[in-house]
Amino acid sequence: MLEYPLVSIIIPVYNSERYLGEAIKSAIGQSWPNKEIIVIDDGSTDDSLKIANSFGQGLVVCTQKNSGASAARNHGFSKAKGDYIQFLDADDILGADKIANQLKLLQQNPGKIAVCSTVHFADGSDHTKNKPSEYEEEFLTDAKPLDFLINLWGGYTNKGSMVQPNAWLVPKAIADKAGKWNEDLSLDDDGEYFCRVILASEGIVVARETFNYYRKNPGHTLSGKRDLKALQSLYLSICLKQQHLQPFRDELTDKTMARAFASLLVLTYPQHKTLSAEIFKKIEELGGFGYLPVLGGGGVEFLKKTFGWKTARNIQYYYARVFRN
Repeated sequence: MLEYPLVSIIIPVYNSERYLGEAIKSAIGQSWPNKEIIVIDDGSTDDSLKIANSFGQGLVVCTQKNSGASAARNHGFSKAKGDYIQFLDADDILGADKIANQLKLLQQNPGKIAVCSTVHFADGSDHTKNKPSEYEEEFLTDAKPLDFLINLWGGYTNKGSMVQPNAWLVPKAIADKAGKWNEDLSLDDDGEYFCRVILASEGIVVARETFNYYRKNPGHTLSGKRDLKALQSLYLSICLKQQHLQPFRDELTDKTMARAFASLLVLTYPQHKTLSAEIFKKIEELGGFGYLPVLGGGGVEFLKKTFGWKTARNIQYYYARVFRN
């Protein structure tokens, strides 16, 4: 094994001129000495491409017509020569020792993938002043693949979380085995992709005191969207995750997936009743409701307990519409 194997850092970018330079600098500034930085401009109409090119020949910069972040990541992956893959969103930042700390762990744990803590920071604030969420930290454990996913999706405790894509470092051989990003997905494309990556690995190792910095930029992220297209993407993502877990299907995995569908159900009802009916059928096929997510404050939860979740959601939804108008 090479003492310093090559790491490919893949940065998809679309109209991120405000942040891209900082993201690239965090990639260049990695203490791991052997790295390549691949920027894929997804048809930006601002100065993102100009900014990427300003860093000179030290970067691989490619362009494509606007096709979405997943397509850009696939494009970047096709150019990657590294033994390890690091994805980095164009508005986020990697801690200087992020790759080095994770790669040292991976060299000691062949066949596994590495994750680290994510620090959320508000746009315009000093990212180094914040700390990781104590709640999210509970889900970062050295674990076998299926155990990690069930815990992350709330199958053990009915408390679930997420892992931001930049937090992972993946051996390329495992990424090859997992397959490409699904370009049909917009919302939760990362959740579906890393489900496959996790299952293609022999387990997860956690690099402690190692940080990925995730910029919270309200109103400008897919995860903040709740339109029908975004919700359909999330539904497809959960269906695909269910398929990926099919070889391991038992009562616990059914409970875990039913929980995921239930969380989506309350987002789709009552505005998108056709989609919510499909989701409800999925939950019934998995054994029914073992969990209903919190809908809101004490008043809404009282309505849910007294009159049922549909009534509570109807009141909540129509009250919000009247209030917004």
